[in-house]
Amino acid sequence: MTMRTQISRVSGPPSLCGVLLFASLCLCGAPSVSAQQWPTEYPPRPLPAHDVSFPPYEVRTLPNGLQVVVVLHHEQPAVSMRLLIRAGGSSDPKDKLGLARLTASVLDQGTTTKSAEELADAIDFIGGAESTNAGTDLSQLSMIVMKDSFDVGMRMLSDMARHPAFSPSEIDRQRQQVLSGLQVSLEDPDFVANAVFDRLVYGFHPYGMPQTGTPASISAITRDDLVAFHRRFFSANNAILAIVGDVTADEAFNEATKVFGDWEKRDVPPPVFLEPPDPTRRLIVVNKPDAVQTEVRVGHIGVPRKSPDYMALNLAIRILGGEGSNRLHQVLRTERGLTYGAQAQFDTLKWAGDIEAETNTRSEATGEVLRLIVDEFWRLQRERVGERELADAKAYLTGSFPLTIETPDEIALQVLNNVFYEIPLSELQNFRERVNAVTVDDIQRVARAYLKPDRLSVVLVGNAAAFRSQLPGVGFGQFETIELGNLDLTAANFRHDKPAAGGGRLQPIAYQTPAPMFSKPPIVPEEGEKAKALLDRVVVAKGGLETLRAVKTVTVLMTAPTTAPDGRALQVETKTYLQYPGHVRVEVKLPTTTVQQVYDGERGWIRDANGVHDATAPMLRNFEMGFKRDTVSLLVAAEAGTAHPRLLPDVKDDAGRRYQALELSGQGLDPLVLSIDPESGLIAKQTFVAGPGQPIIEEQFADYRAIDGVQVPFTTTVLVGGQRLGERHISDIKINAPIDPALFKRPGH
Repeated sequence: MTMRTQISRVSGPPSLCGVLLFASLCLCGAPSVSAQQWPTEYPPRPLPAHDVSFPPYEVRTLPNGLQVVVVLHHEQPAVSMRLLIRAGGSSDPKDKLGLARLTASVLDQGTTTKSAEELADAIDFIGGAESTNAGTDLSQLSMIVMKDSFDVGMRMLSDMARHPAFSPSEIDRQRQQVLSGLQVSLEDPDFVANAVFDRLVYGFHPYGMPQTGTPASISAITRDDLVAFHRRFFSANNAILAIVGDVTADEAFNEATKVFGDWEKRDVPPPVFLEPPDPTRRLIVVNKPDAVQTEVRVGHIGVPRKSPDYMALNLAIRILGGEGSNRLHQVLRTERGLTYGAQAQFDTLKWAGDIEAETNTRSEATGEVLRLIVDEFWRLQRERVGERELADAKAYLTGSFPLTIETPDEIALQVLNNVFYEIPLSELQNFRERVNAVTVDDIQRVARAYLKPDRLSVVLVGNAAAFRSQLPGVGFGQFETIELGNLDLTAANFRHDKPAAGGGRLQPIAYQTPAPMFSKPPIVPEEGEKAKALLDRVVVAKGGLETLRAVKTVTVLMTAPTTAPDGRALQVETKTYLQYPGHVRVEVKLPTTTVQQVYDGERGWIRDANGVHDATAPMLRNFEMGFKRDTVSLLVAAEAGTAHPRLLPDVKDDAGRRYQALELSGQGLDPLVLSIDPESGLIAKQTFVAGPGQPIIEEQFADYRAIDGVQVPFTTTVLVGGQRLGERHISDIKINAPIDPALFKRPGH
């Protein structure tokens, strides 16, 4: 049994308000700790949010229609130049999908005056860096140089944008790279799921078409197509130039006028698009029989970037599944153990956008995962979000924003985005204020206005035979199944009418989905009898089910080496009182005081030299999860069916010793893996992740001794992220000794 909390990276006198070194005992394990090895008092208060001042900027339009934005940023002697063209994959002709990206890929592969090699040498000579790419709505070229090479870099940027060579050999080389990438991508469940979802949501709007192209469309593109695309869209009045860095406004505008002032102005035809279809309830299953996991995509059409509800809806989707909150991750991973991660995306483009929840899961859990995702869409629409949830999402947005404007190149990107989407640049100045102005009422309003839980588009890519029967039971009695080899993203029914040479029906490529948590070979679960048989063996080795069920209390004394702030080596003594199903008291003797942590199954408190304090929410969470990971509780729950076993492939340690692997997961229990000695049946190691973004924690157990019929490891070695943190040793332990109930009562209550 294992109870644990984590230490915070803080300084100050000893206390448990920031979560102490030892949370508790273990009958089969030791408390997990972070890299800091000294108990501390309170975590420091968050630093006050410092003002984020966007650098001074100026916008001018040259006589030829070129928009030029200059941002002064003198922290580095560098200048970033980004040239944006208002044409990307959405401008591809229907029979030439991938044209924009192929065009962009050869812009830096030689000009009419320099070969690809000469251009690369010239950029290297001045210590610069360049790149070209095409997105959905735009294409862009970028150049970063030191200030003394500003004029040279500007001329090279102009040369690439205005005078590309479109060398046939370079076009063919890039084409082969694209085709090779497509060959792999069209067998990748993640890529296929995203591509089918876009097609399902946007229909035959250009946003729904495969902008990477298809093998047939890429093969059909000629040099003349690239030249025509360039001639049609690459003109001064269809471009935006951002110059950011260590220059004055006059220097920047003068150089832009000198280099780009003679760029031709042309009539650019406005885009004519089909409107995306209204949200429609439709489920498409792409069958990949060799898959051991299912890629899941759920969502529908959203709003364009310029929408006045962008900020509120952005925060709403972050609460659903984004940074700072993420209900989907909480339900699917933390509470149910059905996936290693889940998220929701809010994509906004020039003309439309989409809302998309995504995850992957083992095949047999597909139906349950789909039902839970749909439930969370309904919940966000029907229920008001909490103030805390909204505050966490806001804190992430406002806290991460300064990181997006640290360098000249990052500033240039932000500026171009605002100019392209016709958003006032002043919004970069008041970003924090606009985020913090969103209220709970705003979230409820946009959730009700834009979320359509009854009209969700769903894509499942995996072994259909393993989950097809589950779908009617979760509300999707009607669905379409398409074999991966017959998938056609350009067809109305997503199918090839007949095999077409080079047209996207590819020969299968061996593909394995990695196990995300442990970077081991793919998990091939063997449910049922084999997993249950191994579980039964572990229970017997531990002491037997009746013996484990009879454990009501544990009192344990532990010692562990640690290091004082002054560098002295110390032995810290911890006494833990554990009463099932959910009471724990931990007493830690420090050089100057004794600190107590107490949890009664619902509430927690800490007593230290500064008095008595309520336990924080993270501490309460750690206590709760500690009980769920406690070995006795875990094995009893697994035998009762509330924790679910899966047999995983055997694993080997660094010495080559083989262990059997058993994964346990359940409601409120993240998946953890037990490595089991095949000879004794005892647990040699327990591995888990304590929360989203946390490193892998590994507890290695040794020196098992029988205590009242229960096998207890007296030595535990803890590793976090592969780094050894030390050993814990039990010096005394009593099972089912009476414990005074007063030990779990808060003083004064």
